[in-house]
Amino acid sequence: MKIQLYTISKPLSQTKLEEHYHKLCRSFGVEIIMQYIFPSAVAKAQKQSPKCAQESYTKALLPLLLPSKQANIALHPQGASLDSQGFAKLFANQTRLAFFIGGAFGFEQAFLDRTTPISLSPLTFSHTIVGVIVLEQIYRACSLLANHPYHK
Repeated sequence: MKIQLYTISKPLSQTKLEEHYHKLCRSFGVEIIMQYIFPSAVAKAQKQSPKCAQESYTKALLPLLLPSKQANIALHPQGASLDSQGFAKLFANQTRLAFFIGGAFGFEQAFLDRTTPISLSPLTFSHTIVGVIVLEQIYRACSLLANHPYHK
C-alpha cells in the first residue's frame, strides 16, 4: 500500500518519532511519503484573508486528488470523528490513500466535497504534531487489519 501525506506547510525535518513509525509501517508493506506544499501563492493569500488562503490551498492541492486511483482523506475539524477501528476501515481494500492536511485556515467546502473529511480531534495541532499522530494511527490501522497485538 502507498500512502501520501500532503500538508500545506513549509518543509519540516523528519523527527525520530516519524522515522520510527515509517519503519514500523514498512513492516506491513506500507510506504508513506510526506510532501510539504507551500508555494508563494499560499504565503501571499494567507496575508490577504482566510477565504483567499483556503482558495489557495485548494488550488495547490486539487491536482493531487486522484479519485480513480486513491482514497482522498482530508483532515478537518468538522469531519467525521472515528475511533481506531473506523479509521482502519478507511484502509480496507485500498492500495493507495492520500491524506490532506490544510493550512492555518482549513479547507474550503469545494475541496472537502471531493474528499472524505475526518477529524482527529476537536483540538488544533501544529503540523509537526499532526504528522506524528497520523503516522501512529496509520500504524495502528495496519496492526488492526493484520490482527497484530499493537493496538491492544
